[in-house]
Formats: sequence, structure tokens, C-alpha cells
Amino acid sequence: MKFMMTFHWAPDTEQRAEAIARFQRTGGLPPDGVRLVGRWTRADLSSGFDLLETDDMKKLTEFAYQWSDLMELEITPVLDDAELGEVLGRVAK
Repeated sequence: MKFMMTFHWAPDTEQRAEAIARFQRTGGLPPDGVRLVGRWTRADLSSGFDLLETDDMKKLTEFAYQWSDLMELEITPVLDDAELGEVLGRVAK
């Protein structure tokens, strides 16, 4: 399954500095079992989102835990257009 994890940073310079340092140390990569499809960050650095793929909710939760002390996170299951088209082909009349 694919998930969009949206992140928001508070305008706290110490917290932001720690998040940047952690990102530089770790590359912001999720644990094994979660594939990072892509990451996009707003130009003003206030927020962004990761597109992740996994069938292991425990690993997804582990990744969220690694960052939830520094930013607000929201995780939403998502479908790409091809997957949505399959669903609509079956149910839309």
C-alpha cells in the first residue's frame, strides 16, 4: 500500500535545527520494509510530504515515531490514478 506522510515543522529554531541535523545524519530514510518513493519539501521549509510504500504498518509506525518528537505528522493511505481507475471500473455505474 502507498501512504502519504505529511510533516509540519513548528517555527521553533532549536527544533528545526535538530530535525535538520537528524536528517543529515540519517538521510531521513525509513526502516527496512518501508520504501521511500519520494519526498517533497516546501520551499519555505514549513512542511512537506513523503510518499511511502509498505504492507507493514508496524514499520510505518516505527518511521513515524522516529520523527514525531520534532514535527507533526499525518499519515494517509493513497491510491495512484491506475489503482483508482481499477476501483472506479468495478464500482462506478
